[in-house]
Amino acid sequence: MSRLSAVLLAAILPLPLWAQACPTASDLTEGGIIFEFEEGDSETFRELRPGLIESVYAHDAEASGATRVLLAKGLYVLEIIELERGELQPNTRLTYAFPVAADALLLPETETNGLAEWSYKVAYNDVGYIDQETQTFTPQPKFEKSYGDCTYDVLPVHVHYSETPLTDRDVLHYLPALGISYLAGNITAEGEETYEYQSIRSVK
Repeated sequence: MSRLSAVLLAAILPLPLWAQACPTASDLTEGGIIFEFEEGDSETFRELRPGLIESVYAHDAEASGATRVLLAKGLYVLEIIELERGELQPNTRLTYAFPVAADALLLPETETNGLAEWSYKVAYNDVGYIDQETQTFTPQPKFEKSYGDCTYDVLPVHVHYSETPLTDRDVLHYLPALGISYLAGNITAEGEETYEYQSIRSVK
């Protein structure tokens, strides 16, 4: 079918037959929600149980490796581990333990009561090396962001780790409508690096 024919056909079809609805939080408990880069990298989010989100970052469509991250309340990293051909690699596991129950972890805007920032002293186990650090979360002004045809409110959160220079930050984008966040960039003394997803869709 030619491109023109496809456009004309789409124009006359009833809306529900050809338009794909933008993902909602309910998709997390079904097939999941996937963000994609133009060059093939993708990140898929699923809810394993209430309050616990799994993120799997596939490095590109042809590679066998991926990274799985477990997130409390869609924001706080509990575990990072590599996958090879779908199999977890235990010798890469990094885990974090927060000093409060997962339900008590704060979410930007909705639970912080206007706090300019908040911190947790976090214990971590990096493949047997055990230590602790302070993670400080600083919310930034909300804005709207489009991923393809879908637009969401985004609450950026800067995260500083006490073992890194004061200038260094991770930049997270938290989407309250979906209850998930992803790493959107890094800030260092040398400048800022950003990662821009191009599209979003539900996994069927």
